[in-house]
Amino acid sequence: MVSLTEIYNIKESTFGELKKDRDPARGDKGKNREMGFNIDPDTGKVTYTNSVLNAFKDLYAEAQDFKELSEENPDDLVIYKMAKDLDRMVLDLRLHIRKKYPEEHKKL
Repeated sequence: MVSLTEIYNIKESTFGELKKDRDPARGDKGKNREMGFNIDPDTGKVTYTNSVLNAFKDLYAEAQDFKELSEENPDDLVIYKMAKDLDRMVLDLRLHIRKKYPEEHKKL
């Protein structure tokens, strides 16, 4: 049986090594995040809120991953285009945050 890595002539570790040395803001999405939650003092119920900063950090981390992946696989045009699209999305989101959430933008 022939493996896909032999057919496409790629390393198996290409995808797994991307986030091995990342700091939390650039890829380890489960750690060191700004916690957005509220606790109701009467009921003790915890409600989670979305954070525009966390969304930006996650998108930025994915854009970095795709950029590295595109550099490692220069013949893959789909990954190249996705990397470029993600870069554009990061810029658009940063601009949106700057205009609509100026206090959050100062934290970036």
